[in-house]
Amino acid sequence: MILKVEISDVKPSVKKLKIEVSTEIVNREIDEAYKNISKSANIQGFRKGKAPRKILEQHYKERVESDVLQRIIPKTFAEAIKEHNIRPVTQPNVEDIKMEHGEPLSFSVTVETLPDITIKDFGHLEFTRTIVRVTDEDVDKGLKGIQEMQAEFESSDDQPLEGNDHVIIDYEGFSDNHLVRKGVNHPVFIGSKSFIPEFEERLIGLKKGESKDINISFPANHHDKELAGKEVNFKTTVREVKKRRLKPIDDNFAKELGGFDNLEALKSRVRGDLEDRERKTADSKIRNELVDKLIEMNPFEIPPQLIEEEMDSMVHNTRHQFASQGIDLDKSGVDMNKMRDGFRDPAIRNVKSDIILEKIGEKESITVSDTELDDEIKKYALSMRENFQVLKRRMQGNGSIDRLRKRLLIDKTFDAIIKLLKVSDIHTDRESEVSK
Repeated sequence: MILKVEISDVKPSVKKLKIEVSTEIVNREIDEAYKNISKSANIQGFRKGKAPRKILEQHYKERVESDVLQRIIPKTFAEAIKEHNIRPVTQPNVEDIKMEHGEPLSFSVTVETLPDITIKDFGHLEFTRTIVRVTDEDVDKGLKGIQEMQAEFESSDDQPLEGNDHVIIDYEGFSDNHLVRKGVNHPVFIGSKSFIPEFEERLIGLKKGESKDINISFPANHHDKELAGKEVNFKTTVREVKKRRLKPIDDNFAKELGGFDNLEALKSRVRGDLEDRERKTADSKIRNELVDKLIEMNPFEIPPQLIEEEMDSMVHNTRHQFASQGIDLDKSGVDMNKMRDGFRDPAIRNVKSDIILEKIGEKESITVSDTELDDEIKKYALSMRENFQVLKRRMQGNGSIDRLRKRLLIDKTFDAIIKLLKVSDIHTDRESEVSK
């Protein structure tokens, strides 16, 4: 369809394409457009489908030309970028459109693109992977964590609250005799610091049915603007006390978890999981060192739009993280613009890293199969207790499945790169690693 394409670099990562489409193609599209209009056109003195072309042109010329441009331009632009291996990262800006009778159609398109880079050889790089040894003490802490997760809670009418107990409370918070907070049947896990840490501590010792006035002084920089800098008196009543009961860590405990014949088998699994975690931590440090080195070896400019999009993504993720802790950043007094600007350098690093790794992935013919993608989605579905097909359809709808495929591709590329490099492992004690 394209007669001629001229490509010029406006600036790094910005290209301008001048495209011409043959007269023959343009005329064919115009003829087709008039045929379609003729079938439904209501023109006085003519039955539908019988009006002459010149009459149709008098009534519909602008509409036809607009329709033809809307069909030809996207199609020819797509053909041009495919033929010349151009990967746009922004919507194209179309200008200088010229469509004259008997002449080729011409137009220009300016677009930001992924930079075309050639990755320098990195096979000579050497790294040291420091892996922290897993001790018996670490295993014991891991078992303790499982024990706490398996804790049972029993209601008590006469026992006082202690750390790690659950409690259901009613409360009303007053500041200057104005009600600022109220909760009914509000659950609190003592020691979780998910409510108000100081408030949780002052509940200790209370029993079911007892009441207490708890005064809290909120700092001026508190995340909740309505409470920041205020003295609040919480009139609190305990509705229910749930005492935590820990099961003894023994063979029966291991068997009840399922899949373990005895405590030693459970300890072995815990140790293996901890060792995997330490190795992944060490691998993550290697990855960061490798990314820094690859970026240093392969300097290039990146499209501003990609940086802005990555900054937006980082702000979104930060909002989500705080929201999961019950904190609304918009009400916290945080300067969102300043926070966003603070993400600029990390965003540039992230974008450059992705571009470099995707380029290496292409060179090494690394791909992510549909089976690998489905396996990862199944893991998410299991952790979220959601149907696999329902989750997959939602991810396809919101585009997150493409981001997941990209992440898996980058992970596989990292693994492939590490195999090409000289990586020496050393093992160290946790104290030595922390003191660095």
